[in-house]
Amino acid sequence: MSHHINKGILPDQLLGEANDLVQKLTKDQLLWLGGYLSGVGIAGSDLKKEAEHTVVNSETKLEQGSSTSITVLVGSHSGNGKSIARALASTAQANRLKIINMADYKPRNIKNEENLIIIVSTHGEGEPPVDAADLHRFLGSNRVGSLEHLNYAVIALGDSSYNYFCQTGIEFYDRLKSHGAKPLTDTILLDVDYKEHQDEVVTRVLESVNKASGQSVSSTSIEEKPNVSKDEFYKAELIDKVLLNGRTSNKETYHIELDIEGSGISYQPGDVLEVYAINSEELVQNILNQLGFSGDEEVDHKGSRVRIKKLLQHQKELTLVTLHVLKKLTPFVEEPDLNRLLDNRNELENFLDGSDLLDVLKEFNIRLQAQELADALRTLPPRAYSIASSQAEVGDEVHLTVGAVRYQKNERQHEGVCSTYLIDRLEEGDQVAVKVKPNENFRLPDADQDIILIGAGTGIAPYRSFLQERELQNGNGRTWLFFGDQHFESDFLYQAEWLKYRKKSVLTNVDAAFSRDQDEKIYVQHRIKQKADEVYQWLQKGATIYVCGDRKKMAKDVHKVFVNLLMEKESLSAEKAEERIISLKKEGRYQEDVY
Repeated sequence: MSHHINKGILPDQLLGEANDLVQKLTKDQLLWLGGYLSGVGIAGSDLKKEAEHTVVNSETKLEQGSSTSITVLVGSHSGNGKSIARALASTAQANRLKIINMADYKPRNIKNEENLIIIVSTHGEGEPPVDAADLHRFLGSNRVGSLEHLNYAVIALGDSSYNYFCQTGIEFYDRLKSHGAKPLTDTILLDVDYKEHQDEVVTRVLESVNKASGQSVSSTSIEEKPNVSKDEFYKAELIDKVLLNGRTSNKETYHIELDIEGSGISYQPGDVLEVYAINSEELVQNILNQLGFSGDEEVDHKGSRVRIKKLLQHQKELTLVTLHVLKKLTPFVEEPDLNRLLDNRNELENFLDGSDLLDVLKEFNIRLQAQELADALRTLPPRAYSIASSQAEVGDEVHLTVGAVRYQKNERQHEGVCSTYLIDRLEEGDQVAVKVKPNENFRLPDADQDIILIGAGTGIAPYRSFLQERELQNGNGRTWLFFGDQHFESDFLYQAEWLKYRKKSVLTNVDAAFSRDQDEKIYVQHRIKQKADEVYQWLQKGATIYVCGDRKKMAKDVHKVFVNLLMEKESLSAEKAEERIISLKKEGRYQEDVY
């Protein structure tokens, strides 16, 4: 098929370049481009600012006649929501689809919508991501008014290993309904294996919108589109593994280097590497023995027949049991205690904390068939590690900082599935499946801006990449590192490198907190409090704050210190100080990579 652009307002040179591009595009690509240009080209209108921040603006019509207008609002911390939004744009046909980041959406505009799709993740223990905070708060107020004219669907992203699975999405659903909006489907809850269900969800949601609008159902499966490629992992070779802790340490923290030459993989400081681990053969065999399986039993899995032993080792989550998995196992419990446990939240959380599948099988004397076990367990998700290198510095390598997870429970040794896979079971020359996941919410600012880096333990990893990058940039921005661990002598990770950067003035200040080197435990938040005056001065001069490490304790304590600092220095109430932190987060000046 030949496409040609008629001469209009374009100069001859641009017209030629445009025609060259058009000749190379498929029909679908041309349609997408038309929608994109229609969005970014509305100069001077109220939509211009939104178009500049739109993930995909696909106002395309593949059929003549009326079409359904749909607004898709995305609030996602990790970027998974954007992936689903792109799938919606790729699949929609007889729809005008506008996709907007919630951070760029004025909450009061919701009264002007007719068909709305919310895609939102849950951050931490039931909290909305920063991008979604304003709209979430607005919908929880009395200022909304009637939304009886609004059709909506909510796609909620989460991780069922957390207590408040998909809580933000559930709250969006309930709040919209409380204002009279009409739900098109129940809340769609997606776990870490969301990509396995993405196509089905996209089709279901678009069909529900079209049905409510009186339009004929018209959508195209993503698999049928040749220009949409699936995410793929790469098998990287392990080329080095070094223990970072001293001999007297209570910890095992390893520096791991992987070779990605020829992969085409690129990454930026702040990105994470997803590692696809394999379950321990010992744990798999103990589970098989507990259930009386030989391991050769065949089960159905994604349209294929596979032996249960292979499925457990490569495909299923075994070291962590979620509430949803526990509920699926309830019908197979021979003892009645599980229902009692499910009714007691505190006792349930204590039991699940650190328990693996073998603990559950033993505790409740579970008896089931191999297929029933396969259906009950969730997919083994990749484990994400902050990348500890700048590609500009190390080239075709990617470095990680990995802490071994080992602990005793129920009189036996438990191990983290991925940390011990990398540390114990892989040797130099072995390959491991990996994939880079961009982390757009954890990025370095301009090289001339100041940064404050706060981390404990393996939370130091991304800051190694930051310092490597900053040395190459040779900017004027100052860098202040707050680092915490247990002992100075054995746990000062990458100490020699920090000293090198300090000597070169790449690193301006270093403040370390070693909690076990004195009677009173000292953590990074204490060091920040001690240097409050200078920290505030840096903040006033535009410094960006970074926090990496433990979500439940360290990150919360650091947050509290900054709230108190702002209350004191700016005479703010606790509520106003919290609002200042939220404002800093929206500006990209308070960034977190916590787990």
